[in-house]
Amino acid sequence: MLAALWLVVAIATVALQFSLEARERRTVGILVSERGIQRAAALGALAAVQAKLEQAMRVAPSGNNLAITRLRASDPWAYVDSLYSVPVYVDSMEVDVVAHDLGEQLNINQVNETELQTFFSFLLGDYTKATHLAQAVMDWRDADSIPRPSGAERDAYIKAGMLALPTNSTFRDVEEIQNVMGMTPDIYAVVSPYLTTRGSGAINVNTAPVPVLRALPGMTDATLNMILMLRSQGRRIDNINQLFQQGAGRRPLPGQLGSQAAINQLNARTTTRTNQVELKITARVGPQAPPTELIAVVTNGSGGAPLPANTNAGGSAFITSKLWR
Repeated sequence: MLAALWLVVAIATVALQFSLEARERRTVGILVSERGIQRAAALGALAAVQAKLEQAMRVAPSGNNLAITRLRASDPWAYVDSLYSVPVYVDSMEVDVVAHDLGEQLNINQVNETELQTFFSFLLGDYTKATHLAQAVMDWRDADSIPRPSGAERDAYIKAGMLALPTNSTFRDVEEIQNVMGMTPDIYAVVSPYLTTRGSGAINVNTAPVPVLRALPGMTDATLNMILMLRSQGRRIDNINQLFQQGAGRRPLPGQLGSQAAINQLNARTTTRTNQVELKITARVGPQAPPTELIAVVTNGSGGAPLPANTNAGGSAFITSKLWR
């Protein structure tokens, strides 16, 4: 009798184990299936937005608002932040899309020490702290282990008991700069909206915010004021040289606006159109499933130049990078 009871207990235990394993495998299978559905939906949304961006380049803009029509004619991807930041439906599944012009942010992997120092100083109003942060960022990013005078390398991080050490390589994401010595949560909250790690680094002078514009090489207060004045008048900058001329005769403005070297620097680092768009696509099967996020950069193959209506010649919206989260 006792042996029979033990046999029943053993069988029950084995059955319970099999049941738990089966349930676990079923849960894993469901999660894998949902993940696959979400990835497919995210890719479908990306293809849909990519097609819309390409159509904007190929179809002549129309509408009753002449100002907007003219703007879209000169910049097919104008207002990308608002026009394309809308949900996309893929096979009846709602996928969230947030679009952003990368020309409105500084690529922290491409700016140099002077530009970083100017950027931090403008936002923080503290030259000493700006110098320390700029050099610490550069020390984190460069390949050597020699600290700058106000920077920090691995030894300084170890001595300070910091958990994250400099990678001596580019930043993978903006969040990583929180590990840089001297970067506090308060400072990060102020500077992070203006930074990115994606894109070519070309700044759109028609849409970039003041802190980003001020950090550009060759950007003087006079030039910045000219940009802001033109914006306030609803006028579009079609060429950087436009900032340094005035009047019907296109006479050069006074010398304090910028030397030829400064003009050349700005021409090398700026654009007047939306050439690269970052898309953050979030797909979720149900309220309990962890979401799938796809970050993609779409580049204007025509360099932002509008195409004739109803033509297939030249230009395309192509994906230059994709990152899954």
